[in-house]
Parts: sequence; structure tokens; C-alpha cells
Amino acid sequence: MIFQSSSFKPPFVVAMVIPTGVGASIGGFGGDATVYMNLLASCCDWLITHPNVANAASFQKLPANTWYVEGYWLDAWFKQQVGLASPKRPHQLGVVLDAGMEAGMKIIQRNTINAVNMVYGVPFVGVLETTEPLKLTIEAQPSGASAGKWGNPHSAIVPAKQLLAEGATAIAIVSKLLEPEESTYSQGVGVDPIGGLEAIISHTLCHALQVPCANAPVFDWEEAQPRRDALVAPATAAEFITATFLPCVLTGLMQAPFPTSVAAGFAVEELSALVVPANCMGSVPVLACLKHRIPIIAVLENKTVLNQPLSSILPEADVKQLKHKNLYFEVGNYLEAAGLLQLFKAGLTPPNTQGICH
Repeated sequence: MIFQSSSFKPPFVVAMVIPTGVGASIGGFGGDATVYMNLLASCCDWLITHPNVANAASFQKLPANTWYVEGYWLDAWFKQQVGLASPKRPHQLGVVLDAGMEAGMKIIQRNTINAVNMVYGVPFVGVLETTEPLKLTIEAQPSGASAGKWGNPHSAIVPAKQLLAEGATAIAIVSKLLEPEESTYSQGVGVDPIGGLEAIISHTLCHALQVPCANAPVFDWEEAQPRRDALVAPATAAEFITATFLPCVLTGLMQAPFPTSVAAGFAVEELSALVVPANCMGSVPVLACLKHRIPIIAVLENKTVLNQPLSSILPEADVKQLKHKNLYFEVGNYLEAAGLLQLFKAGLTPPNTQGICH
């Protein structure tokens, strides 16, 4: 049995997706979607989400009924390329450190690993360094979304495969990034300049290793020191009070499902609903839910730089039909989304105020 439900009804499973590096006004910073993630998790039997929603540097408040699914596996699942299944026993983590980090920063990451093991009981197989410093560059797309390039992924794949051979079942990588150019990010405005590159790193490793993987960025000590000269926005504060972003990745991976065959795992057709920002409707999860007639809850207050409402990919008449058939809902905020999920879980839909019969 993939999920436990509280009754004889099929489990009520919801996906909460906030794309990475697109300047989401909620979930585009440092743990600023965590409260809403916990709220939605309380409305369902199981919640499926991803690192961009759950990560908060040294903090992590991942509900027990939540799967932490890296974006590569999330898209593969929505495309029906894999199923997802809970591990039969706790993950054994392997950690790959960028050889290009300063010696002192390597020590901080190793102390972090020991702390997470001591405090949370997270098991580790080992820690290895990349075969050479990672060659990473930050870029931006014309839309304003963040992106980047990774010039030598083999340098991380080699030690990661060694850790897998030693018994690791999930891999965390700590990658050294150059300090981005000055931006308004610390004040809670704009796009996370490293979010797109982080996704490229973790996607690449997931594809190469075929296990759950996630990335934690690190900077040189001068840039990584906690901010002491000024207050930052509450939405980014988690990232400016610590020199390591690794704890949330390690604890998150402990709740990562295994990719498996579609027949052996939880399949996308069994999903009960998707909650997503209202103006990024061109994503793989949205297209999959349209295909499988899974209700989509679009949150209007969560803006992104993509500017892709559903009407940008479907004729207005089709959008109206989806609303009429209770397959597409627009809500003002995540509080309203939670209320709608409670309605769904009870086996109900919002009553038609215009009447069914005319």
C-alpha cells in the first residue's frame, strides 16, 4: 500500500508546486511558503511537494505526511515516466562537497552533517569531494527567470556513484556558487538569482544517478557570513542568518520517495488536486493535470515573472468549460485553497450559484 488513508476511501493526495527561480511572491525566497505547505498538508492524507517549497536554509518544518520530490522526479512522475513509492527503510544519505570550497567552509559543512546526525538521527554513508572544482555559472532567461550552466557534472557524478556503491540511497550535493550581482532579493523582491542553477544541478544528478538528489549552495566565507549590517526581508531572513543551507536538504531527503515503475508506485492519475500559482500554467504538472482531468487550484496572489495564465495556453471557451466541470478553480490565496481542499476531501464541490438547471 503506497499511502495510508483514514477510511475506506482512496487517500486524498495533493501536489503543491511553486516553480523554482521564477520570482514567485510566495515560495520564491527562503522558506516563505512553509506555513502554507503545512496548512495544505493538514487538509489532505498526503502532500507531494518539492525543495523550492520546503527548503529554508538551516530550518525545515516538513509535515510527516509529505513527500519531498526534486523537480526532475516531479516532472518525470507527472509525465507518467515513473511511479513514486515510500522507501522500505530510512534513506542512507551520501554527501558530495564541491572541491572548490574554501577549507573553512568545508569544515562548516562537515560540522553541519555531524549536527544533523546528532540532533535528528539522520543516517549517513559518507562524505566525498568532487574530483575537481565545479564549473558553475549563473545566467538569466529573457523572461527574467534564473538559469545557469554546469560545465563539468562528471566531477560530482563520480564520487556520488561511489557513495551509492557504499550503500547511499539519496545524494546531497553542496555546490560553491559565486556571489550573484547585487539584486533586490534580500529585500524580498524579484527572482532568486541562483534558483535556476540549483535546479540544473539537482536535475542533472537525479538523471545520472536515478535516485533522489538535492542541492545546497555555498559561498565563500566573506559572502556567506550572516548579515549583521542591516535587516533583510522576513521572506529571505532564513538565508541571511547562517553560513550553511545544508540542514534543510538533508532532512528533506529523508522524506523523499523512491522513483519506481509506474505499475509499482503511486501514479499521477491517482492525484486528487494540484495547487499552483495562477500565472505559470505552462508547466509540466499543469499540463499533466489537464490531460488526466485532475482539478487545478490556481492561487492568484502568488505572482511570478512567467505571466502564463491558463488563458494563454487554452482558448477562453475551454477555460470556462474546465471551471464549469470543476476542473479549474481560481482562488485569491492559500487560505482559500485550503478551504477548497477540505471541500474536495469531504467529497463535495462548491455549489453552482447560477443553478444547475436553467
